[in-house]
Amino acid sequence: MGPRKVEEATGVPQRTQRRIVHEEIPFGMTDQQLHKKHRVGRPPALAQELRCVVDALLAEDPRIKTVEVLRRLRSEHGYAAGKNPVYDYVKEARPPRAELPVVRFEGVAGEFGQFDFGKLTVPYLDGTSETLIFFAARLKYSRMIHVCLVEGESTEALIRGMESAARAFQGLALINVIDNTKAGVIKRVRHPETGKETIHYQEQFGYFLQEMNILCEPAHPYSGNQKGAVENLVRFVKESFLMARRFQNRADLLRQLAEWQRQVNEERPCEATREIPAQRWAAELPRLRPLPLEEEGYGILYHAVVGRDAFVTCKGYRYSTPATWIGQPVFVRVHPTTVVLHYSGERVTHPRIPSNGRYSLLPEHRAALMVKPRGAVMAQRQILMDLCPAAEDFFTELVHRRPKTWREQDLPIAWELFEQQGEARMQEAFAWCVRREAIGGEYLRAWAEGVAR
Repeated sequence: MGPRKVEEATGVPQRTQRRIVHEEIPFGMTDQQLHKKHRVGRPPALAQELRCVVDALLAEDPRIKTVEVLRRLRSEHGYAAGKNPVYDYVKEARPPRAELPVVRFEGVAGEFGQFDFGKLTVPYLDGTSETLIFFAARLKYSRMIHVCLVEGESTEALIRGMESAARAFQGLALINVIDNTKAGVIKRVRHPETGKETIHYQEQFGYFLQEMNILCEPAHPYSGNQKGAVENLVRFVKESFLMARRFQNRADLLRQLAEWQRQVNEERPCEATREIPAQRWAAELPRLRPLPLEEEGYGILYHAVVGRDAFVTCKGYRYSTPATWIGQPVFVRVHPTTVVLHYSGERVTHPRIPSNGRYSLLPEHRAALMVKPRGAVMAQRQILMDLCPAAEDFFTELVHRRPKTWREQDLPIAWELFEQQGEARMQEAFAWCVRREAIGGEYLRAWAEGVAR
């Protein structure tokens, strides 16, 4: 077959055909041998002079990052090849890190406590499942354990978990070990000369430690073994309780959780100490530090400034204040169910979650909004409309049906009933009127008197 027909059949040009004919055919050679002979691919190793440079860098700083070695070779020594030879040689030449033995130790009574967050998806027997986040606490000396469910791994969850543990243990240990989580630790800064490390706590968590007069020791990153002889707390809760039992629903899980904690604390000897935790806890109790907790729970501290509308905004909600507080800085204490505002020796208490889902306006703070006549009308209407979606639908229809009379006739009736009946009853009244398209103050009064029901 001639060159032209070969080109037509294979697409290989005639010139290439002639070059191939005159090339030496490497019979009996493997691919690796062929690549090595013709220097195909990346160089397999660094040149000797570059190896000396890498050795010097490793001698100066054995933990230097490989990417930094590569950067210096390229910028300072003209290295132009790929990264693999550098990475391979650094891996080979870097001195091995000495493996130190894990130090196990026991704390004295009241010295250490351990706290951890855990997360696990639990299937229920009713066919549903739930991803649970729990907070676990344990006293190192007695091995007393306390577990509670929390909403997330936030700073408040950390504080509420430690507060719950303090109530269960009747105090906390001298040093409380937590994970290096953003809920408690913002950053760690090591002094370049002294090597001393400074820990910057999350602001609200720092206030909690200071006000409760307790010490905290965050575990060093990637050093879980420093928690000593205390077993892996999260794994213990998962394997001994959550994964070992079956639950009908969340209520059944909470019931069994209380039963399980009673068993591990008061009935079953701990494998580490060979004693029942409650017995050792009796000896540890005098060394624990009771927290000065209020009956309504610890108030997480925030700072705020009262706005021109006499409201304070905190954690997504607005809370009313006396008009004399406008423009002043206040302390906001967020308790589990309430929010307390503090200023100049005075305090104002609100429900933590407003009934309308947006803001809480106390009755004693409404009068300041009613000073100007037109402002009073619009303020009253807005307050009523914010009670529920049905109230907004009621006033939308009312304004368009009675544009000239709703201010003087219907709004005063609705406001009077609101002050008499309260928020919950008025929500029912507005919902009843909207469902029946009975729009007007007379219908609200009829509902309140029981005539229309």
